[in-house]
Amino acid sequence: MRLPLLVSGCLCLAVAGGLAVAQNSPKAAAEPWANLLGTWKQVPGPDDPTTLKVEPNEGGGLKFSFGCKQDNSCPDIIIGSYDGKPYKDAGSATWEASFRKTGDHMQEDGYSSGKLSRTVTWELSSDGNSLTRTYHDINPPGSKEKDVTYAYNRRGGAVSKDDPFIGFWTSDWNKSDVLLTTFAAKGHVLSIMSPSGLAVEKICDGEDHPTKIDPTILNSCRFNDPYAFEEVYKKNKKVLFSQTTRVSEDGKKMLRTRKNPEGKTFSELVFEKTN
Repeated sequence: MRLPLLVSGCLCLAVAGGLAVAQNSPKAAAEPWANLLGTWKQVPGPDDPTTLKVEPNEGGGLKFSFGCKQDNSCPDIIIGSYDGKPYKDAGSATWEASFRKTGDHMQEDGYSSGKLSRTVTWELSSDGNSLTRTYHDINPPGSKEKDVTYAYNRRGGAVSKDDPFIGFWTSDWNKSDVLLTTFAAKGHVLSIMSPSGLAVEKICDGEDHPTKIDPTILNSCRFNDPYAFEEVYKKNKKVLFSQTTRVSEDGKKMLRTRKNPEGKTFSELVFEKTN
């Protein structure tokens, strides 16, 4: 789980549509996103990314593969070393990460557009068969920061006495922190609280607006219907990815689908309504 997006995944959600009417009527403002309001818990999906891979790279260094699916596709791959230098993520035009290892601990630092955005602490169990990664997002002042921990179990791959992190690691949802995202309406603004405590307030009118964590990335959003809205993220006028969030008609499920600039789906997250 990266997230920028890890951006944790995405950093935020957005809303749009009917803004002119909403600005004149506080009651109308809540209507476009009425089906979203409340708290949503992320749950495993049928095609959910399950595996984190750390492997020796053929050309030297290490290959870190994040969010790998059952078909072995991995949207985020970083080739690097334990030297503390930032290395580019092949799946993102804006994300880099550095790695430093000391025994059974590793420090990963994530950078969005060159700015430190997240720190991740890796820690192995005493038998080397379990792994936790604790995310600490560098949120703007005013956010209620909360560390989020993901748990993994060793499931195959190469094994190294010199580097205990090498191997394939499968997500353990039962031991990981519960991931909650909360939507609330404030007049004609939608307030979103991410699992890490990042609070984002947005007025979506279909226009591009700077994101809160990385102002060089622009976000636009628009409601497609009462159950779904679409977002587009851009940098330097180029699309980074698009994202559609759809609530089921019974209001119990929510699906967030993310696509690359070519329109290919590379991430689907499933949520259940908690209140």
